Amino acid sequence: MAATAEALSIAEKAINDQGFVTEKELADLKDRDYARDLAASLTKSREKKQEEGYIYAEPFDFDGGDIENIVWNMDVIKTRNDAKQKLADDMGLKMPTATLSDVDKVEF
Repeated sequence: MAATAEALSIAEKAINDQGFVTEKELADLKDRDYARDLAASLTKSREKKQEEGYIYAEPFDFDGGDIENIVWNMDVIKTRNDAKQKLADDMGLKMPTATLSDVDKVEF
């Protein structure tokens, strides 16, 4: 499913205002392929306008098995970890905690 002109407009505004867009602005971001297509469309749109910013999309895992997508401007949000935290804060998600099994704790 390709992003509509209206979706691109909403995404552009969110990217310009806060540096990212989530499912809160565009419900179709539930779909990973849609998120990637949106990122590519935003990049093309920004290039035509000669606007700066590397637009990137990625799904992240959260506590409870939730997987959410975010599209963000990497010139504003510099790291994947920062993007994941922004997504968690924006969507009210809990960051997963890493747990190691006994085997993984053994040092060789």
